[in-house]
Amino acid sequence: MSLFNDLDAHTSAAVKGVFAEPALLRPRVSKQYAERTADPDRPETITYGIFSAGPAQDDLRGQARGGQMSGMTKLSTAAAEFWIAKPQIDQLPWLPITGDVVVLTARSGQPSYAISRVTTSDLGDLTLILVQEDEIA
Repeated sequence: MSLFNDLDAHTSAAVKGVFAEPALLRPRVSKQYAERTADPDRPETITYGIFSAGPAQDDLRGQARGGQMSGMTKLSTAAAEFWIAKPQIDQLPWLPITGDVVVLTARSGQPSYAISRVTTSDLGDLTLILVQEDEIA
């Protein structure tokens, strides 16, 4: 293991100790034209990661002609992510995929988020891009 990897492991452990929270990963299967259902081949599992949510801004660009833009619209949005460090990834029985659910079990009301995208880093960490699930009445 390199010096950089050692430093990253110690830093990740320190950050996890301060900011990480438990989350339930609930696997689901997706079929076209059908509601997502529980995946019987992958059991629910608990992991630890860092949740972040906050305001974001997206640009919708108009038609481009040469170097000129005929218009641009800014949209205010919210971004939610759940970051899982490599040591926690190594303990998972399966890797999360698009469509699975992250339930923040330590938060009031245990909010749940669908995974809309999974990104990885060169160090093996995962960032789950999330969309809040509708509450079922």
